[in-house]
Amino acid sequence: MKYKLGVAAAAAASLLALGACGGGGDSTSAGSGPVAIEYYGGWTGADLEKMQGLVDQYNSSQTQVKVHLTSLQWSNMFTKFLADFQSGNSPDVVAMHTFEVGQFAKMNVLDPKAVQSMGLKSEDYLPIAWDGSHIKDTQYGVPLDVNMHAVYYNKDMFKAAGINSFPQTRDEFVAAAKKLTVDAKGNHPDSPAFDAKNVKTYGLGFAMNHHAFYQTYALLNQEGYNPFTPDMTSVSLDQAKIQEPVQFLEDLVFKDKVVPNGEKSAIDDFKAGKVAMAVDGNWQLSGLGGVSFKWDTAEYPQIFSQKAVWGASELLTFPKTGKEKKQEAAKKFVKWLAENSADWAKSGQIPANKKAFDSAAKIPGIEAFVKELDYVKFLPAHPKATKIFSSAAPSPILTFAQSVVLNDKPAADVTKQLESDINSVIK
Repeated sequence: MKYKLGVAAAAAASLLALGACGGGGDSTSAGSGPVAIEYYGGWTGADLEKMQGLVDQYNSSQTQVKVHLTSLQWSNMFTKFLADFQSGNSPDVVAMHTFEVGQFAKMNVLDPKAVQSMGLKSEDYLPIAWDGSHIKDTQYGVPLDVNMHAVYYNKDMFKAAGINSFPQTRDEFVAAAKKLTVDAKGNHPDSPAFDAKNVKTYGLGFAMNHHAFYQTYALLNQEGYNPFTPDMTSVSLDQAKIQEPVQFLEDLVFKDKVVPNGEKSAIDDFKAGKVAMAVDGNWQLSGLGGVSFKWDTAEYPQIFSQKAVWGASELLTFPKTGKEKKQEAAKKFVKWLAENSADWAKSGQIPANKKAFDSAAKIPGIEAFVKELDYVKFLPAHPKATKIFSSAAPSPILTFAQSVVLNDKPAADVTKQLESDINSVIK
């Protein structure tokens, strides 16, 4: 999945002025063979292979519709979508995350009436995914899946350290991370002899990019605090509440010394046995089949007063193309894909359609993620969400994340800068 976010500003601005005119009429005539539709998505890893396999399966299952999948990293894919839409060559189906929908809805490039005409029922979808497909009372896409963070952990390392079960509280979590952090001479961070420059194994690893903000977002919600809304015209952060999660993450890296500073890939370090625990998403599950140690996953730790974890859902949306036959063909494909996405689960995804969810084989490690469905928290579908929550520099959340986990800036300075940067984007 690899969440890479952001949309080209120039294309976005031109489309806001353009309104919605996705191209000329539908040139496909009856009896001229299958209706060809274009499907855009942002998958680039193992999940791309699974999605292409589903497209091939659909194409082979019938003769009325022929689907062509184009996949680029999310930011590049959205740029291409907007440019193609403006030139009259819009794709017929576009995958996007729930929080990205706000921008495209405001641009009026999506066709919610196409979704409404499908007669979808809420009881056929996981509640969090169904709710996430709506802005106010309007549904903008067909839910495909749900994804979130959890903790991968090395059971062999846990056993060697004398840790019999996954920690359940903040103190237990930090204590376990310290016990699992060992320098070249066998010392732990609490020892005066610990050599922080010569660490053999760290207790914990996590991404030092925008995903550090996603963890902060989870921890804010664990405090019962979420300042981000779909219609916010400005944001005023409760400094006391946001500084606590920031300080917690900074301490893990710089005070407790249980997380490698500047870590590039927590899941790769986990596979290599360099970290005993790693915070990452369910899209990594399919890549752990060949490791030499026993492992499992656990729910994201409850650090504050209630459970919460960052997550996202992918939707299948219909651009306003004005091509009725293509749109009808696109709806048939999307309906089939949602109902037959059990194979999508093989890449670690959690199908949003309950029929597919129930029939999907439960791959190792998925159970912890499934348990989190009751309290996963999505970012809002704000019209400027793709800029506010972008993974590309100099987005507010990427600047924030680097200040926290790479540069150890004072929590008060970091949070004030985040508020200022977000408001600059909104205004």
